[in-house]
Amino acid sequence: MNENRLASEHELLGAIKDLLKKSGHLNKLQAEMRAKVTEVLQERQFSIHAGEKKALIPAPTDEVLLVNELVREYLEWNGYLYTASVMTSEAAMAKDKRTRAELCAEVGVRDDERSSSLPLLSNIVAAYTERIKRKINKSKKDAC
Repeated sequence: MNENRLASEHELLGAIKDLLKKSGHLNKLQAEMRAKVTEVLQERQFSIHAGEKKALIPAPTDEVLLVNELVREYLEWNGYLYTASVMTSEAAMAKDKRTRAELCAEVGVRDDERSSSLPLLSNIVAAYTERIKRKINKSKKDAC
């Protein structure tokens, strides 16, 4: 009788796991758990090394904070919400996100109808590669 009970409990747990997978909730729960574990480990590290806190984790520069925000915007744009959640926790980012307009102003990008159809990081990479192509073409023309 105990074996039947264990088997039915195992089947029930398997069915619940399958339902959570199909609905996408399992990934969300796993990401939240990873984020919480990271947070707890960071807090523990801080409490163990309270006097050495500054030496362990240097304050992020403005550039690092900006890149983190651009990466978060990219992740969320592409639907990687769980990854963004874990990154936000691991990087100790502010819960309040900068708006797209604020990010555009900070990186010096004008947002128009065409550019707003992509994440900012994609726009920056596209603009950079286009600039490199123009330089290469100009060098080729100058060489001729």
